[in-house]
Amino acid sequence: MGKKASDERAEQLTPAAVITGATRGIGRALADEFAKGGHTLLLVARDEAGLAKTASEIAAEHGVRVQHVACDLSIAEGCDAVEDALREHGLYAESLINNAAVLTAGFFQDQEREDLLRIIDLNVRAVVDLTRRFLPDMLARDSGGVLNVASVEGFMPVPYQSTYAATKACMISLSRALAYEVMGTNVRVCVVTPGPIETDIHANAGAEHSYYVHYYPVMTPEKMAQAAYKRFMRGNWVITEGWVNRITAFGVRFLPGIMHIPAAGWFFRVRDADGNP
Repeated sequence: MGKKASDERAEQLTPAAVITGATRGIGRALADEFAKGGHTLLLVARDEAGLAKTASEIAAEHGVRVQHVACDLSIAEGCDAVEDALREHGLYAESLINNAAVLTAGFFQDQEREDLLRIIDLNVRAVVDLTRRFLPDMLARDSGGVLNVASVEGFMPVPYQSTYAATKACMISLSRALAYEVMGTNVRVCVVTPGPIETDIHANAGAEHSYYVHYYPVMTPEKMAQAAYKRFMRGNWVITEGWVNRITAFGVRFLPGIMHIPAAGWFFRVRDADGNP
């Protein structure tokens, strides 16, 4: 009787796409793409007012159910809150989109220790935590998937954004390994590796005048999200959109570090409005 009652309760739950960092940039654009696909959403971010506004707009535009939870994923209690919100709203995580991230730029020794540790907590620890919470149930149902939003920076060491790039390298490695582990099931684990996106993350990090922002092709969040959603649903392991990004991801495999690390340093050096370091 206990197992039967548990199964009946599980059947009453509604599948949802859990999207972190969902109020702006790629996260917001991905929320729109999943809503277009008819998915119920649970949006996650820290800004309660921004979440409520985003949820209302998406629900009105796409006619889907949208719930939200305001929490800080850089602490364990934030991940608890996501799980609690699913339970409260009668949902389960059919898809998990780990998009929330933070970036700092500049010389490593000049950045605050707390800021560097928060990058690791949000960009890595929360990804591992949420994935471990929801992937087992996906495998038990033999459906669903995890989409991790990394960066093309994860394919190489990046001076002046060293911690951020290292966390994205971790996401790529984790995603590819898990994609292999779930192979043969109907569960997908994918990672998307965007280049520069039209968001305020670079300006917030103080890198708005770095050369990579000006000389690297910049993609809109909407274009990136469209490609990511389509290829996630197809189950592509690594999603790299844009020919420059593809060349970068492919080329650093063969270029020695003595060549590509100084090049990355030149592109990513923090500069002032006149281009001076």
